[in-house]
Amino acid sequence: MKGKTCGKMVRAAVLSAALLAGALPLSAQAASVEADPTIRVGLYYGSSALAGANLANEVGEGYRFGYFDEDRAFQELGYTYESTVSMVKTQNVWYGTGVDWNGSGYYDSQTSNIAVGCWHLELPGTYRSFEEAADEAARYEGGFPAWIDGVYTVRVGAYLDQDEALDAQASLGLSSASVAGTSGAGVSVVRTGTNEILFQFDSTQGLYLAVNPGQSDREEAQTHFRGNLYFGAFEYRRSGGDITVVNVLSMDDYIQGVILQEMSASWPLEALKAQAVCARSYAYGTLRASKHQGDGFDLCNAVHCQAYKGVAEMSDNSRRAVEETSGEYLWYNGQVAEQAVYSSHNGGASESAVNVWGNDYPYLTGKIDPYEAAVADRISNYNWTVTFTGEELAEKVGASADIVSFQITETSATGNTIEITLTDANGKQYVESGDDCRTVLGLRSIRYTVNGGGSASGGYTVNGTGTLSTLNGAYAVNSDGDVSALTDGQAYVITGGGSTALLEPSAGGSSSASVSSGDGTFTITGSGWGHSVGLSQWGAYAMAQQGYTYEDILTFYYTGIEVRTP
Repeated sequence: MKGKTCGKMVRAAVLSAALLAGALPLSAQAASVEADPTIRVGLYYGSSALAGANLANEVGEGYRFGYFDEDRAFQELGYTYESTVSMVKTQNVWYGTGVDWNGSGYYDSQTSNIAVGCWHLELPGTYRSFEEAADEAARYEGGFPAWIDGVYTVRVGAYLDQDEALDAQASLGLSSASVAGTSGAGVSVVRTGTNEILFQFDSTQGLYLAVNPGQSDREEAQTHFRGNLYFGAFEYRRSGGDITVVNVLSMDDYIQGVILQEMSASWPLEALKAQAVCARSYAYGTLRASKHQGDGFDLCNAVHCQAYKGVAEMSDNSRRAVEETSGEYLWYNGQVAEQAVYSSHNGGASESAVNVWGNDYPYLTGKIDPYEAAVADRISNYNWTVTFTGEELAEKVGASADIVSFQITETSATGNTIEITLTDANGKQYVESGDDCRTVLGLRSIRYTVNGGGSASGGYTVNGTGTLSTLNGAYAVNSDGDVSALTDGQAYVITGGGSTALLEPSAGGSSSASVSSGDGTFTITGSGWGHSVGLSQWGAYAMAQQGYTYEDILTFYYTGIEVRTP
């Protein structure tokens, strides 16, 4: 047995149990915030849980086997120098090409003649260490060390049923061995592409197999898993079925992956830094909310928490964005601003959270955004138009008859639509408010007008006598006679004092204009994409290009906040 020469180092970052316990008094919350806690991110779980999960080294040699204790410190039980391993549930599985992704793995159905069975022969006696058990296992073909409820044992073979195991017992002359299986929590580590078990883990005490890439923590490992590249370790949870796969890593390493999903790694450094601080603050709030406590992890890898697919697209700028903001959060009134939400682009004005979701967060206050316009020509579908029939609108709001009137009945101070009223042919009205003004109709944003009648603003005054509900489709003539197209949120005027200001619609309020369709269609014209609350990612891009720092960007989009470490 090859001896292990690299020492084990335990990561110091430990997540306070109080952090996960729910709401705390304000002073206690502030005291419990860690700069870079260790977190668990669910990668495959529920209906996406796996029969087997492959790993391959990119940076780092081999793997350590063990578990994470209650303080999230890794406790090592064994190791291998193999570069590719797979963790499989202790039920019968077969290696082969699967149908659910573009690679090979282990599956419940027979996809090859390479089977990892869940019946074994267990030799009598126990062992004091992994090395001692591994040395004994090496004396038998198909032998492997196992850690079963805190005890090292040696097992042989991976048979598909009990009869096969008994036949092997007789042919191998292992009369003193017993036929053994595992509990519903058992997981075997195999050499990928074979049925050779390297290690088996089983615990009925609430512990779960963890695999930590590399032979120490001196070098930050990078590991391939299902077409993506990850930092950190992996935890494999079972309770009788498939395996829940969890990435266990530092907050900063997680944030590296999030910003790669939310922004291009080639974007300006200050924009990436702003995104990193937002994502870290929002992740902290999700962590405290314990959304996935019942699933066995803190955050998922989908937009339900934040999009996260590892770190394969890292750049020098994205690395710097995380490193140079390490441990920094948004703070409001002495507490982390846990709802540091963001969206792609707001179309010319952000919106207050209370108008979108009903919850009032003082730092999420809507404002006119003068920065997006500078990069609008780079944003796909920044301005958009969609046309619905009355029948299509009826289907969206659940009306029993065609919609014949579409009225914007309330707009915000920044000109966004926050209440609409649709009336069907029977006279029944359907009222949507907040973000439902966007989501129910499947629109890109809440910044829109309808048929030139009801408007997401109070309108634009023309020559002091009439109004336009939108600048889209309008033109201006300058002193030289040049004609230029106008667009909402991108037009500027010279004030009486000689300064330049964004041309804004009249103050928001209610709109009595009712758009009645003569031809049975309703055309909606708008700008922006997303809920429009908090940071505009494209606005951050524009500000960074204009020389603003990430602190400038964050203090513009979030009212009354400061940026700092705990």
